Amino acid sequence: MKNSRLLAYGSSWHLSSLSALYFAQGLPAGFLGLGLTTFLAVKGASILEISSLLSITMIPWTLKFLLGPFIDGFTLLKFGRRRFWILLSQSLMVLSLLPLFFIEIEKFSMAMAIILAIHNIFVATQDVATDALAADSLNTESLGKANGLMWGSKVFGRGIGMSVSVAIYLSYGVSAGLLILMAMISLIMLIPYLSKELNHKVGKQQDAAQNNRMPFKQLFYEIVSGFSSKIAFWALIFMIVSNIGAGIYDVLFNKFFIEELAWTGEQIATARPWGLWIGGVAGLLVGFGVSFFGARYLLLGFITAELFLYLFLGIVNSQITMMEGFLVLVGVEIVTVSSQVIMFALLMSLCVTRTSATNFGIYMGLSNLSTLIGSKIAPVSFAALGYSGSFILSAVVLIPCLLIIPILTSSNRKNFKLFFQPD
Repeated sequence: MKNSRLLAYGSSWHLSSLSALYFAQGLPAGFLGLGLTTFLAVKGASILEISSLLSITMIPWTLKFLLGPFIDGFTLLKFGRRRFWILLSQSLMVLSLLPLFFIEIEKFSMAMAIILAIHNIFVATQDVATDALAADSLNTESLGKANGLMWGSKVFGRGIGMSVSVAIYLSYGVSAGLLILMAMISLIMLIPYLSKELNHKVGKQQDAAQNNRMPFKQLFYEIVSGFSSKIAFWALIFMIVSNIGAGIYDVLFNKFFIEELAWTGEQIATARPWGLWIGGVAGLLVGFGVSFFGARYLLLGFITAELFLYLFLGIVNSQITMMEGFLVLVGVEIVTVSSQVIMFALLMSLCVTRTSATNFGIYMGLSNLSTLIGSKIAPVSFAALGYSGSFILSAVVLIPCLLIIPILTSSNRKNFKLFFQPD
């Protein structure tokens, strides 16, 4: 077929390509975020060092909103409005890892953190461009299914990355793991290279892009227009607070399981990927089922479950059994991924202007800023409150999210009936 590789209208190629690009985003998070921090924790890295590494590498993700205007305002249409940025950033994702082969990465160092931060600039760019491609090419009816597939793929990538990387790091060294990561990202790049892209947003053929640049005045107007609703305002607030607890948890959980529960790095690397994989399946099911069950009750349920899991860690603490620890690792991944699928479907539905890269990037930047805040709080709360108090704090900061969800999913939203049906 002439358009068999067209990235539009929810075709099999379209959804598979978006899923593959999200999988490519998940791999570095698994190899260099989860896997490397577990490896460093096994090697004796402190909570402060893990916090510093996660905080520094998170900075590019908090600044995603700065990438959006470039991606919205400039491209080379010869390669596709969004595909140009996807191909460029994914190439740089691979090349930016080369300096790691020339430094010691058995322990935390500022050089390693800076290289990983630079690498994350390009991963974040690929993420913004892919999100913009999804927002431009998906119609309302396919948003839930597509977000489930995309986030399920990203979580599977994280799980595979963590499971494979820790095993390789501990047996063959970090360099061997980096080679595998680079090869996998390079292979996935063939998919956007072989694809075709619309030169307009789905349903707006009259706005077909004719130039490589968008005038600044139009760029600014469309960005502001994208945040003009009450829902958009509360969505911004939600994203600022929603990941603080997860940021605290991500810094502490490795050391907590090793020091308090006497787990090994291999046990963590075996257990948490199961949580990621099951969470990925849950994300897929949520993506397909959100229109049937209603976003409000699902989102309230998942955020409440996340709150109680952190509370359980804080109250039971070192008395947790092996099975309970495994269930916590699995449970946290299920509820966080599932709530992300629902929220990102909402956020994409809010990106109705041509500046979808910028608008969605601002939402995601605030989400990552929330994680960064949690990462910075973690060593301070641990010093003052210990593991128990820190996990309880992770639960408490989710309470504002529960108050905002009814506003985000109010039944009077006419434009997004698929995701927000009357309760």
